[in-house]
Amino acid sequence: MKIPYFPFIFLLLVSPLLCVFAKKQNVILFLVDDLGWSDLSLTGSKFYETPNIDRLAKEGVFFSDAYAASPVCSPTRASILTGKYPSRIKMTYISGTAGPKGPGYLLNAPNSAGNINPKDITLAEALRSNGYKTVHIGKWHLQNHTDKGKTHYPEKHGFDQNIAGFRMGQPGSYYFPFKSERHPSTNVPGLEDGKNGDYLTDSLTDRAIQFIKNNHKQPFFINFWYYTVHTPIQPKKEKLQKYVEKADRLGLSQKYKHGTPVWQSVSRKEQSSPGYACMIESMDENIGRLLEHLKKQDLENETLIIFCSDNGGLSTGSGPNMPTSCSPLRAGKAWLYEGGIRVPLIIKMPGKTKPSLRIKEPVLSTDLYPTILDLLDLPLIPEQHRDGKSLKPLLAGKKKKIDREALYFHFPHYHHINSMGPSGAIRMGKYKLIEVFESGKTELYNLENDPGELHDLSKEKQSIAGKMLEKLKSWQKKSGAEMAKQNPNYTKEKDIRKSNL
Repeated sequence: MKIPYFPFIFLLLVSPLLCVFAKKQNVILFLVDDLGWSDLSLTGSKFYETPNIDRLAKEGVFFSDAYAASPVCSPTRASILTGKYPSRIKMTYISGTAGPKGPGYLLNAPNSAGNINPKDITLAEALRSNGYKTVHIGKWHLQNHTDKGKTHYPEKHGFDQNIAGFRMGQPGSYYFPFKSERHPSTNVPGLEDGKNGDYLTDSLTDRAIQFIKNNHKQPFFINFWYYTVHTPIQPKKEKLQKYVEKADRLGLSQKYKHGTPVWQSVSRKEQSSPGYACMIESMDENIGRLLEHLKKQDLENETLIIFCSDNGGLSTGSGPNMPTSCSPLRAGKAWLYEGGIRVPLIIKMPGKTKPSLRIKEPVLSTDLYPTILDLLDLPLIPEQHRDGKSLKPLLAGKKKKIDREALYFHFPHYHHINSMGPSGAIRMGKYKLIEVFESGKTELYNLENDPGELHDLSKEKQSIAGKMLEKLKSWQKKSGAEMAKQNPNYTKEKDIRKSNL
């Protein structure tokens, strides 16, 4: 039987249009290393300049109460890719390590897993199985420090390509060839074709733009994890004078003069480092550059953009390498106070997110996995991302709450910039409780009225504190959280915090 001529021609004309409309949305996940909640203009910084990120927030949705799953990097990164709490996947510290230990520490911290379990279906694997071209760009830090092979590199966890990701967590240098003679283990691989003067943040963005040019005809997922603004603090030299002058104009000290021993962990009170400000600006410029490329390629309306950080800013300690301030939040990286775990989160997806929407509902990095699948209309994998909740109902502005009783945090480790030591936390509604494992002491804060956690309410509101502590301990058991145990070799006279006083 002959096919009627007109319907046949109509199908020929319409089919390409159907293919266009059926094209899946692309995904770009920006993760900035050690970026504090307060390190953006939109969150109140008067010293740092982030016009492109501010504009992204106006075009998308900003979560004011978003949290990293951990106050340090590797656990949060694993939580994003697995949709699980760090305690559940046994990765609660920097990959493959337990943190400081010895006779000066009251407790022995558990060893942290060195990598993502191959049995876990990562976000990248989920997207690749649905036809996505996947690439990891930048910091990885999800392989045991002692493993010098590529057993658990991005290519083993769902990424078609890996650009500059390896086992270590910071670059040897931000300048080409991105190496350090003093610490060769931090030399960044895969960028050997660069030239003198190349800046790492620029080079990684160049690679992302090239990837888009090469793969824009199919849906792609770019897992873009910048090394910046992690130490070493190495700004673009041509930007430095601008911020030196700005600091002088604003009457900022430019130096961290506390001189207090590390284990006192004094928080830096002001954002005044010109070098760090330069690195913030370079990061912002490059995000703007990539977003502009999407516009030029007519991909802006076809791309889901997520911007986040892996933990709070580096703001406590005793030296100039603590470059930022998390104020008005308390403490910073490595602490379970807000400065250590509250992070900026922006999500933009044209047609599915309400522009300029600001959401106060507490959310967690584990939520990104199911949220991405849900926004892309892909099947959820609840047995995998079991500790995450899709934020899709919030993003259109139709709902203000998600069905979740509490957020939990587990950090059974010591850290050289944290005098609190092993600890856990729970946030329920406006309240947050912290338990210090050494002493069993608890602290309770009303974050609605006291985001800086200055007023401990644990004695005043004992009933609330007691119920929250009970829930925290119950969750620890259910999630398989490994606890720090009494150190039989502990010597009071050698206690690191007392010896430095």
